[in-house]
Amino acid sequence: MSESDHNFFAAASRGIAPLLSAELRDLGAPSVERTGAGASFTGSLEVGYRVCLWSRMASRVLLQLARVDASTSDALYEGLRQLRWVDHVAPTGTIAVRFNGTSAEIRNSHFGALRVKDAIVDHFRDTHGSRPSVNLDRPDLRIDVHLYKGEAVIGIDLSGGGLHRR
Repeated sequence: MSESDHNFFAAASRGIAPLLSAELRDLGAPSVERTGAGASFTGSLEVGYRVCLWSRMASRVLLQLARVDASTSDALYEGLRQLRWVDHVAPTGTIAVRFNGTSAEIRNSHFGALRVKDAIVDHFRDTHGSRPSVNLDRPDLRIDVHLYKGEAVIGIDLSGGGLHRR
């Protein structure tokens, strides 16, 4: 993978991952790996946006930013505070967080989403003196966090909303 390549995840309905994988290759993704509910792929931002524009199978396209330790809610919080959020949203912008998964300490998605939001706004307040607001309907940045076995995959939703709304 070159420096210009990024990791993406295209979500889709269960059962169509083989079709989605073929479509992603046709749209220029050099490396595709099927999962139960979609496909991971690598490529340039151009490939990611091409998938957003032309995919008929994907329901969302996520740009994966990082994987952070999420063995505890504090570890998740600290890992998220270390990311350069200013590269993705202005301190005066708006965010929305979608959180999937649970652990022994993070027992529901609402608590997980609040910890993510707290880490991001605290990062901005400490580094820029202002913080993004939450806007669940039309945010500037949609953040997607998937927690599994003590690790959180952090992504941003390139498609904004569901691709069926294009």
